[in-house]
Amino acid sequence: MLFSRALLVATVVWLQHCTRCVDSQGNVANEADDKPKTPIPSHVTVTSWNDMPFSGIVEENGKWIGKGYAFYILDLLSSRLNFSYTIIPPREHILGNENSGVLSLLYEKQKVDIAVAYLPVLPEMRRYCTFSTFLDEMKLTALMKRPHESATGSGLLAPFERTVWILVLASLVFVGPVIYFFAYIRSKLWHDPDSERFSLTSCFWFVYSSLLKQGTNIVATTDSTRMLFATWWIFILILTSFYTANLTAFLTKPQFTLSISSLQDIVHKGYSWVTYKGRTVDFLLSQVKSRPMSTGSKVFRILSNFLFFFFQNHYNDLSLLNASKRQGKGVFIYYEPSKAILNSVSTKRLFLGEAHYLQTLIFQDYINKTRRHLDHSLRCTYVIMPGNILVTNRAFGFPLNGSIIENHINKMLLRLVETGIIQHRQEEDLPLAEICPVDLRSTERQLRNTDLLLTYKVVVAGYAIASIIFLFEIIFAFIWSRIKYSKQRDTRNSLALRVKSDHSKKNSLRQKRITFLKGNTPDIYQPPENILMQRKQELINGRNYYVVTDSAGDRRLIPIRTPSAILFQYAS
Repeated sequence: MLFSRALLVATVVWLQHCTRCVDSQGNVANEADDKPKTPIPSHVTVTSWNDMPFSGIVEENGKWIGKGYAFYILDLLSSRLNFSYTIIPPREHILGNENSGVLSLLYEKQKVDIAVAYLPVLPEMRRYCTFSTFLDEMKLTALMKRPHESATGSGLLAPFERTVWILVLASLVFVGPVIYFFAYIRSKLWHDPDSERFSLTSCFWFVYSSLLKQGTNIVATTDSTRMLFATWWIFILILTSFYTANLTAFLTKPQFTLSISSLQDIVHKGYSWVTYKGRTVDFLLSQVKSRPMSTGSKVFRILSNFLFFFFQNHYNDLSLLNASKRQGKGVFIYYEPSKAILNSVSTKRLFLGEAHYLQTLIFQDYINKTRRHLDHSLRCTYVIMPGNILVTNRAFGFPLNGSIIENHINKMLLRLVETGIIQHRQEEDLPLAEICPVDLRSTERQLRNTDLLLTYKVVVAGYAIASIIFLFEIIFAFIWSRIKYSKQRDTRNSLALRVKSDHSKKNSLRQKRITFLKGNTPDIYQPPENILMQRKQELINGRNYYVVTDSAGDRRLIPIRTPSAILFQYAS
């Protein structure tokens, strides 16, 4: 530790007494050659705006007094370079243009010599002014009211990401057909009737029951199928072990997340937002003008959008906010105290501002609630989005055509930045520990009803699906019973008709026999053409016969009053 401090002191001394430095173009030159030839005036005029804690101007006893980090730096410069300064306030505390705001004073060289404020270094502003050595890096982000629920969702789904759940579902769908395919191919190649003949449905149920650690009604008898079963069981063992461990960790020590982390989330999820009028966001959005584009411009715009989404982690474009601005979700307000800003935000309404400024607001709100002895869980009402919507440098501003103090100021600012004095001054007002982070890391964790919300949904969905299936089973059973009853009725009708027909035939035969025994030959025993030529009775071999001669001349004998006559009737 002592060695580190000695090294730091030696570095600071070396920087202060360095005889070589690097110019703005990156060329190395001697300090004597780079030393400004024009002496700095004893009195300069400056301008600034209200942007606390970075800069602010107030009028006391008819004189404008500067406050904030910017004027702390200016006081160091004035004591080191031996000059005094007078503050000229702008008509409006905005960036403005050549006619209004801070830029108008810099655009007209005779007005001020320097703008002592943390101005964003934007390409669109270089036509109004030039910039000094970069002071720090500005990170625009969003402030919102802390939501009650984490964006992680239900506790039952928290252990795995969405991609993991999709892959698990895909494995459930594809493993069953794979097992069925292997068993089917093997049975075809070996021509074994006793081989594994699994149905596709049984394979699906095996995969599903194994995931729930239940038994199965299919048995693997071949080595290849056993390997498939063992692989799936090992996969299920590892999956369920990780799920159980992560679910326990989530319920005991959950990680709180927000639903927004980038500019795309703000726009696409329909959040409303508030920001200061005339500051960075408003200035950049005002530079985007709607004008007809040629075909080449449209192609360039499409290519730019593609590159933006491809490199969205390294590049920011606030023009996306124009979409929500046209929908009336963007509100611009003039600079207001911190209390009004905090009251304007909610869980669906954001405030877009600089990260350091928002941290200051949260810290002051935390201190006020601590002094009122509020519970710890009620002190962190607001939270800052973890991502950034714009990252750019900040610096002092000089008139467009140059200033006689520009080289002197830049030289001293470079030393202040390299020695860490500016960064130390900014971090001095904030605590070392992070105040009200996204994840409060609370150890008091009780299982809430919202954690079981998915369980309720699963139960309700399961009963609903079972009820629908039961309803279809009832309908199918009713239709099947009606079809079966219709078939049985048709069968009974056909049997009844057959019995009736047989009964009518028996009656007809009985009637014919009676008629025949009475000696009258019925018409039915006659040939169809009714062409019997003659009929006479003769005694042949001691028995009486009718001798009938048909149209062809053939003679036929018909026994009379004997049992064989009945047989003859059936045979005829």
